[in-house]
This record gives sequence, structure tokens and C-alpha cells, in this order.
Amino acid sequence: MPLDPRPAPASTASRPPARTGGRGLVLWLIRAGGVVALLLALSPQWRSLEEMGQRRTALLNDKSDEMLVGVSWPFRLSGPGMADGLVLARDRINAENLAGGPKLRLDLRDDNDDWRHGHAIALDFAATPEMAAVIGYDDESVAVRAAQIFERARLLHILVNVNNQAVTRHDAKYVIRTVQTTDEIARHLARFPADRPAEKRYAVVWRDDAYGRNLLYQYQIEQESHGGRLVYQWSFPPGTHDFREPANRLTLIEADVILFWGDDAEIVRFLRKRREVGVTTPVVVAADLGNAILAEGGGAIEGVTFLSLYNRADPAPENQDFVARYQARFGRLPDTAAAQGYDALMMLAAAVRETRSLNPLDLSYHLRFHPSWRGANGFYSFDETGDLNDKPLHVVVGRTGSDGVPADPRD
Repeated sequence: MPLDPRPAPASTASRPPARTGGRGLVLWLIRAGGVVALLLALSPQWRSLEEMGQRRTALLNDKSDEMLVGVSWPFRLSGPGMADGLVLARDRINAENLAGGPKLRLDLRDDNDDWRHGHAIALDFAATPEMAAVIGYDDESVAVRAAQIFERARLLHILVNVNNQAVTRHDAKYVIRTVQTTDEIARHLARFPADRPAEKRYAVVWRDDAYGRNLLYQYQIEQESHGGRLVYQWSFPPGTHDFREPANRLTLIEADVILFWGDDAEIVRFLRKRREVGVTTPVVVAADLGNAILAEGGGAIEGVTFLSLYNRADPAPENQDFVARYQARFGRLPDTAAAQGYDALMMLAAAVRETRSLNPLDLSYHLRFHPSWRGANGFYSFDETGDLNDKPLHVVVGRTGSDGVPADPRD
């Protein structure tokens, strides 16, 4: 058999790349561009949070005509109040130049009260160097973890509905809390009902989440410091629909007060079942008497004590102005979330105007170390950790009219 006169092919391991001219170069550049784009898309995950903070500080130290504020909140789950309050404040700030120059822009994100969503939002906000502040959260477990991201990324974090003390107890520089802590709330709730003996026998029915566990712990400390005695407790997972067991058991238990914590739907279901089976023990609910409870609660809210973080009937000019603006724009009265969102943004704009800075640390220190500020929801002043100082809490007692329809006692 004659030998093939052609040379043997070079091994693929050592073969040089074929020369394909301009077309090959273009293809190579396209592929390289795709890799670069992928790297840029993933870079927020790969860059350290500290590097993100350095970029933010460098960018925001320069003059800017815009202030970007991120908001992480369960908008779909919690109703329109927070979004409406923020938008109302933004439009007023921009129209009246209340930030002293920069126009304010909002980036509203729905975290669904879920860490998977909240984590992605927190990383995205941290990786946005032009963002000066974040307002949120509603869920404590999400907020506590997100706060660590924002602290390392040098991003001002304003908590409008998270009470857990852990967020502000570890030398954090970038966090401000505009709502009372859980221990303050527990002390306040332990006073009710006022006509019962100091050494109360108390029962607790509570939603097993981060806030519920912390509230129960703080409430027990407060009750036991005055000789109170726990006679019954029942915890339930979020989304519980059936409260027959605790309601029926409470008919047999001698208690002076029942503390309840849950979301609006759970509150309504428990109060209805409690009334249905004939429980007459006074109930204190560790939640606001919101529009959803008023709409669905019916006669079950009669005589029930609710925690109130906002007094809509406060005659202070700042509150009356807010209520009038809100009602004129949205055709309804504001709730606590609306007031908290509005105040947080207005207070932030005032800090920008007075410091003439968008640097998050300048804003945080200004809020902590300067005189109190008055908003729709009263006075705000902060201690060196960023916690709220001596802001009063309120309670309201549910009532129904002669037609059995609930009426808001704050109106």
C-alpha cells in the first residue's frame, strides 16, 4: 500500500489558530464583549461591599442635582399607604425645593416580606453608588439582614416599621429608626387594661415570626417585673386561618388580659372566633387598627384595644396639613404607613438642605446629633445609636356604630 505523500496533521493541542481575517476578529470581539457584559452584570456580587461604599462616598461627595432614595416594602401585601405617603412627600419636596437644590427620585421595590426578594434588592441598592438612602422595611427578619449589607456599603438606612433592637445595637453608623423599639412597645402594652390588677394573669396568642418572638420575650419581662403570671400561650405560623383551639381554650382560662399579635387577616379571624365562642377577657392587639381591620372586623373589634403608632386626629399643624394634602390627592384618610413614609422622606430632605450634602454619613450624623424635627407623626429625635427618643405611643379602642359597622375612633 503506497504511503500518503501529504504531511500528517498537527495535533490539536499544538495547532495554531486558523487565520480567518476580519470576520474572525469581529466574532472574537463579539464573544469577548459578551463575557465582559456578563462580568459587569455579576460584578455587584463579586465586588466587596466595602468597595461599593467607597464608590458611593466618592460619588456623593461631589455636587449633584439629584438625590436617589431606594424603598424596600411589601407594597402588594400592605396596601397603598406607604407608596402614597412617599409619592406625596417626593412631589412636595421637588415642587417646593425642600431639599435645597437636588431633586428627589424614588426607586420603589416590592420585597414581598421575603428575604429572597429582600436580599436581591439590598444588593442592588448597595451596588448603586448614586443612591444616598434606603427607606424600609416591614418584616424584621428581612430588615436585620439587609441592615448589615447597607452598613458595609455606607448607605443610610431609615427603618420606618422595624422594632427589633438588634439593628441598632452593634455600633452601626448608617441606620436611623423612626419607630419605637419592641421593648418600648411591650412596656406600653403591659399597662392595659388599666382597670385590672397590677399582678395580671395574662395569656398570649402570637404569630411565630421574628417580631412575635421578640414581642413575647419583652412582654413577659415587663409583666413579670410587676408580678404578672403567664397562664396560657399559643403560637401559630403565618397564614393561619383556624383559631378554634385557642379561642375555645380561653373560655376555660382565668386571665385578666389576652395579648394578640398577627397580621390584619389573622387579627380579624381571631377576634371573630373569640366573640363567637364567648370569650369576654379583654384583648390587647399589638398592631394598628388599620383600614383592612375596620373594613372586615365588624362587631368583633368592639372594645378591643389596639396599639396606635400614629394619631391621625393630632391637632398639630404639621399633621393637619399632611392629612389635608393626602385626602385631597387620594380621596381617603392616611394610615400609619402613609404618615411614616411621608415623614421619613420629608425629614431626609430637611437633612440634605441643612447639611448641603448627599453623603449618607453626613445625613446620619445630622439626624442623630441635631435638634428634633416635627412631622405629621409628631416629634422625631434620635440618640447616638440612631434609635428614636421618647416618642409617645397611643392606643385606640375599637367601636361600632348603632348599625354594627366599625367606626374609626381616631376620626
